[in-house]
Amino acid sequence: MARVSGTEGEGAPSGPPVDSDVTPPEVGVEPEHQSVHGFGGQAPGPEKRGHPVLVFLGALVIVAGALATLVFLNNNGVGSVVPAPERPVIEKDPLPEMENPVLTREEFIGEGWKSRAAASLQGFLSARNARAKSNYVIGGAGLLDEMERFYAGAEEVDESDTPAEGFSYLQLDIADRRRGLFLMRFERSSEIKMSEFFRPVGSLEVEHGVEEPGLLLSSLAYKERFSTEPVRVMGFFKEREGKLLLDWHVYTQTKYRLFKHFINTPRPGRVGVFRLMVREALPLGLSGEASEGVRFFRFSDPAFGHDRVTVTVPNDGLNGRILSDVAWINIAGKRDQSRYATVRLRWTEEEESKVALEEVVCWEFLGLGGEMGNASPREVGDHALTAERNGPLPEEEPQAISYREGDQGVESASDEGGSEKSDSLSLGEPKAPRELPESQ
Repeated sequence: MARVSGTEGEGAPSGPPVDSDVTPPEVGVEPEHQSVHGFGGQAPGPEKRGHPVLVFLGALVIVAGALATLVFLNNNGVGSVVPAPERPVIEKDPLPEMENPVLTREEFIGEGWKSRAAASLQGFLSARNARAKSNYVIGGAGLLDEMERFYAGAEEVDESDTPAEGFSYLQLDIADRRRGLFLMRFERSSEIKMSEFFRPVGSLEVEHGVEEPGLLLSSLAYKERFSTEPVRVMGFFKEREGKLLLDWHVYTQTKYRLFKHFINTPRPGRVGVFRLMVREALPLGLSGEASEGVRFFRFSDPAFGHDRVTVTVPNDGLNGRILSDVAWINIAGKRDQSRYATVRLRWTEEEESKVALEEVVCWEFLGLGGEMGNASPREVGDHALTAERNGPLPEEEPQAISYREGDQGVESASDEGGSEKSDSLSLGEPKAPRELPESQ
């Protein structure tokens, strides 16, 4: 075979001899064997591709478009990209509206009363003046003048210190609930202000009770000076024409401690009508001669057992005969018992004024379960003494709610008579107090 050698031009590069009968490889055909790490020939050049940043931006645009399409379809109520075939609309008769279930009487006095009582309490607390509040209380129209005088100390009545959600439901005795009487109560225990709590330390003799503390030490070391007063509010409700109305007198008496302010502030001639618990008390510190012909009865606030006063009542008087129903000392077959009553108290005109019982208005709370004239004494001979009255019950001129008296002490949550949570709590018939020994 002949070999051809030479140059095509002056600038042609020199190379190995090429056989004339060898067909040159076709352009674009890859060699049969690729080189590895530079062996076996020259590796083909890299393919031309788009810039990676442009590819990434294009992918983001596609994803964003798909998401925007899905959001648009979902906002228009379409659940998928491919629309579902339309279904024939089948007309249906409208469902009948569900009526409120009608509660039986037993269901209402069991649990059904709670929703109505809560609604009435919320309306009363939300009202900002006496006229608006009178719509939610027992005998509101007749009490409007008294309520306006009571709230005269405030331009707008603010009940935020006793919110409705802070009240709890308490079950009265089943006999009281069947009469339409129900109870809700708010309670907040006392709190110690630790940031201001600093008590001086007395001597060992004082700490162990050998010596009495002086006036200065007593006033500075008094623990209750650094604590807030407990708050207890009793909200009694009475059923009237399908509504549960609040007993305003018991509510204000317990919330604003009206009975406490009365007994702690001697004012000769001052009169007050209060809803209290009454029980006979032992004549402690008195001889038999001093207590002959009289009995001692203790009147206490239904929410604060330590807000109490003991008065002397002659046995042969009208009040003594009425209160003989709860008398038990030196009476065979009877033990100590408590009963709710509405009483009228007065500070005497003596030089050393004291609280005296002027009248037992009625058993139970007047306007709630008590009625005028139901406190009739026992018969004496052939005649029965009855409490006669000319005219309406005189009430004390109410103080405005901004009026406050000095505090004489703070009671704990376990005060006698101030923490009644039993299901057997009864407003009507007297019951022996619990957790009290028979020897008292």
